[in-house]
Amino acid sequence: MKVRQISWSPVGSGPGSRRPMLVRRAAYQPSLAYVRLADDSVVPSLEDIRSVVDTLRGDRRVETLRTSALFPRSADRFAAAGFTAADTLCLLRADLASRSILDAVTAQRRARVRIATMRRWNYEAAGRIDRAAFGPSWGHDAAELDDIRHATPLHRARFRYDQGSMITRELRAFAIAGASSEHGYLQRLSVDPALQRQGDGRALTVDALGWMTRQRVPDCLVNTSVDNESALGLYESVGFVPLRDQLSVMQLDVHRAA
Repeated sequence: MKVRQISWSPVGSGPGSRRPMLVRRAAYQPSLAYVRLADDSVVPSLEDIRSVVDTLRGDRRVETLRTSALFPRSADRFAAAGFTAADTLCLLRADLASRSILDAVTAQRRARVRIATMRRWNYEAAGRIDRAAFGPSWGHDAAELDDIRHATPLHRARFRYDQGSMITRELRAFAIAGASSEHGYLQRLSVDPALQRQGDGRALTVDALGWMTRQRVPDCLVNTSVDNESALGLYESVGFVPLRDQLSVMQLDVHRAA
């Protein structure tokens, strides 16, 4: 199976612009468009943000513009342009040299937990689980998950499965992990809602942390909604610690704001 390619279009080059932003339409909700910063370390100007909004107003199919997770300074800039918070995310960090992480990785390795590497043909099933877990407005399709996987220089996707037969594996949960020269990232973790609280999320998290230790990165970062108590409990039980800064997903009704 070939996963279709995600198309991110560079938009936003107002006076003094340093980096454009990237925009694309959501796969399963054509009225929704996503915008993300080309460089998270650069706070966009109001002119850049307004340029993106003006461009989207030319497409009557798009009603809502939603950002990726933003650090506080960038979120404040989008708020100044009329965006409101759609979700607030807790940012957590795990020290990969900590005893709790090392013990969890070692114990899972000895237990021989059933986890496999995701292949191209697994992404459609992963997309169905992601949309079931997060809903159609926040879930991703196969191409979007593949795009998430390629967001970092090093990456991999793994899944938990039931053995359907001698040759088939029925995907029940998956995790996408990445690493740069500075950090590891748990980028996506989804569990079939009918199979939650059976240890799949923890197993995949620990598996990702074990991979990151082999990449010799010092830590792992993950974010989740401040209201997602089950995910927060999972991450903290493994050894993640909440950081002071929270992230924001900002949203704008494109035509109502005109």
